Amino acid sequence: MLFLLLTIGPAFLFACGNILEKSGVSSVGQKTGGVSNPWNFWKGVLTNGFWWLGVACSVFATGGYYIAMARYDLSQVQPMMVLNPVLTALMGFVILKEVLTRRIVVAICFVVAGLLCSVESLGEATSVQNLNMLWAYAGVVCGIALFAHLFCKDREMVDSLIMGVGFGISAAFYKSLAMDFDLDNISLASIGGLILDFRTLAYVATYGIAFIYSQISFSRGRALFIIPFSAAVGAAVPTIAGAVVFSEAFPLEKVISVTLVLIGACLFVVRRPRRKK
Repeated sequence: MLFLLLTIGPAFLFACGNILEKSGVSSVGQKTGGVSNPWNFWKGVLTNGFWWLGVACSVFATGGYYIAMARYDLSQVQPMMVLNPVLTALMGFVILKEVLTRRIVVAICFVVAGLLCSVESLGEATSVQNLNMLWAYAGVVCGIALFAHLFCKDREMVDSLIMGVGFGISAAFYKSLAMDFDLDNISLASIGGLILDFRTLAYVATYGIAFIYSQISFSRGRALFIIPFSAAVGAAVPTIAGAVVFSEAFPLEKVISVTLVLIGACLFVVRRPRRKK
């Protein structure tokens, strides 16, 4: 029950935050010309009530999500977060009047089926980390994102990719820190070591870049593309880290579950035409 509360609850709040932030940033972008006029754009964003309400939802969601990551396997927590684009797609259809296609319905079915396959193994904690592999894995994934930033011309896709990679890698760094520091009972004696740890700096950097790119992507992209694409990347990156870096157990039912969820997430991100005005 606690596992479901710490995963489904944050997924719902993340979806609410996505819609509210998208609404706020889009309205500001239309008035100011977007990131081409950065001073007025960021000033408008920081004074927008919908944006702040969305940030508040995301903050509460992040709290529950981080507690879940500290307690359970990444390969269990991350697939549950794919409920975020499922709920975002439904809210985007109802609130933002964006297109909801038959493919999205199929994607939702894959995600739900995948989550149902993992019911018996919910709440596992089998992680054993390899720090050298963590840094190597983070370097490779960030290198791929940098390559896409330099050579890919589709800015909507690149912004969403960097957003997903940033949040995904920051989750892996957080999981590593949580395994070495008892974050539920942090003390003054351990704060110094936590602050000076290079993984903390890497976490702050990757999360900060992901957050900045999330706002940039919201200002010039579509919620029904940005959120599913970044969520698919953001789920795949730490799930793979669970196997490669943290040696988490992957019995057959978990492999099937993760595969179905990631297929569903990928179905969300097939390019769709923009909504006609």
